[in-house]
Amino acid sequence: MAVCQPWSADDWVDAAALLHDYVDWIRETTGFEPLQVQPELVAELADVQNCYSRGDTMLFLARRDDAAVGTTAVRFHRDGTAELKRMFVRPEARGRGIADDLVRTVLCVAGATGRRLVWLDAHRGSMDRAIAVYDRHGFVETDDRRPGSADGLVVMERQLGDDECDERWTPC
Repeated sequence: MAVCQPWSADDWVDAAALLHDYVDWIRETTGFEPLQVQPELVAELADVQNCYSRGDTMLFLARRDDAAVGTTAVRFHRDGTAELKRMFVRPEARGRGIADDLVRTVLCVAGATGRRLVWLDAHRGSMDRAIAVYDRHGFVETDDRRPGSADGLVVMERQLGDDECDERWTPC
């Protein structure tokens, strides 16, 4: 299993497919329309490569046996924080530590770029398995950031230490 940044045209096709699967999964499990609740998703899905090549956001793919099985992103905010976004692992690949590797990658990248706080929002109920992953990696619920308008949204955050990782992310 490897986590890497999309590089080739095929990588970006895989990334787009995973993001579409993510949107479908959100729609099915939460009961709300993600493209309405998160309108920025429309632009992301329309041009994944451009959206994730701007410098303020990075996308990562998890590959297992050369198949793209998971994704996550990190957005760097002007306030000096980083936001973990779009974490998704295909159902057939779950339970193999892929989500843990994706979270570790975001923590590593955020720390390497000088961030001291990573935060995320999640939907209680449908994302309880993801929330358990975040708990395992030291994220705690906070009231410092207001979640969106959908019922059940929680915000979690994690302070970063000086040495979050000893590995580097690479192109796929």
